[in-house]
Amino acid sequence: MNPQRISVIGIDGSGKSTTVLRAIHSLSHQTVICKTGRSPFFIREGAISPCLPEIAEFFETLFKKVDATKKRQWIGLTRLLFVLFQGWLEPYMIKRYRPELVMGTRCMVIDSAIYSNFYYPWISRRIATESKLRYARFCSRLPFRDLYFFLDTPVEAAMERIFRRISDDHPEITYGRDHWLHLHEHEESLRFLGQKFRETLHMAQAKTPFKIVEIDTVKQNEEQVSKLICEYSTKFRNGYPFEKWVRV
Repeated sequence: MNPQRISVIGIDGSGKSTTVLRAIHSLSHQTVICKTGRSPFFIREGAISPCLPEIAEFFETLFKKVDATKKRQWIGLTRLLFVLFQGWLEPYMIKRYRPELVMGTRCMVIDSAIYSNFYYPWISRRIATESKLRYARFCSRLPFRDLYFFLDTPVEAAMERIFRRISDDHPEITYGRDHWLHLHEHEESLRFLGQKFRETLHMAQAKTPFKIVEIDTVKQNEEQVSKLICEYSTKFRNGYPFEKWVRV
């Protein structure tokens, strides 16, 4: 009832979704895992059981409709609603499935504190990062993760992946790709995010004894990143000692 919690975080386009799904599938042959966040599921030995798929589909549809409006306040409100839901979902999944490991992309505390800068900039400028973290923990009702994988990705590589995703999702498009970018999927915004992730992780780690593994996604391809996530997750679960912030 007290599983270890792991999140894979980083700027948009860093490859979080792809690598974490590969890692979860591999790790599921060693341990029982709940994947939280978007499209949550329970997995054991490679066999996936979706959790509350109707609600997951509701949020995906809601995000698409609201994101298309480009209205910051409405987008921020849907994300806040999702964070509140995650505060209920994670304890529910732990109680129902009794996993040994809870894993996913993004952290409802770290990411919420950072992305609030985009959705409510006029408010965020007046609030210190430490206060944002405190509010995010209050809203999510979730603890910091025990282990974070921070995917360090150059902005140029991230933008290339984002445009590739848009082309895959909308193959009919031959021009106007910028229309499909989210509010924070621009070079300047991604640079800001990269800086904020480092600052916020350092600040949070000074108060909470979690571990961070930073992975250079230029030196490592997605398969290698996934293997590193599996390797360090296993080491962490087995009590292998390593530094508070490891760079690989």
